Amino acid sequence: MGNSLHPRALGPRRIGIVIAALLITAALGLTFWAFASAMTPYVDIQQAERLGSSCQVRGKILHNTVVYDTVANVLRFRLQDEHNQQIEVVYHGAKPESFDTAPETAVEGYVVRAPNGTVSLQSDTMTIKCPSKYSDNKNPYHQSKPGGST
Repeated sequence: MGNSLHPRALGPRRIGIVIAALLITAALGLTFWAFASAMTPYVDIQQAERLGSSCQVRGKILHNTVVYDTVANVLRFRLQDEHNQQIEVVYHGAKPESFDTAPETAVEGYVVRAPNGTVSLQSDTMTIKCPSKYSDNKNPYHQSKPGGST
């Protein structure tokens, strides 16, 4: 009987293990919840207009629509998604350095409908897609010029 442990001797140890397991489970659950709530989903323009909450939209930058107000520090441009839908993006912040040569961007923000009916994606977060990382056959928005040259 010298090697056997008395059942009462394990009681406080078991309670400690149970409490530790509950604390670890609660911490993991809280971490997962915080991570999941911080994630902003990628959606297309039509989904962004219906969503009514923060979202991310990726698409082709329509460079012929770009207007940058250096005084107000606001960049406006049209974005075209993979379904050829377009939306005006109003980005509040400095114009990213590589914006003028970037084929695509991902913007995070909220869709706002003005009283006059215009719709825009108000954003303060933008991720520029580096043009060197895309070849013509990987870019879903690339359109070849007649004659096969790009």
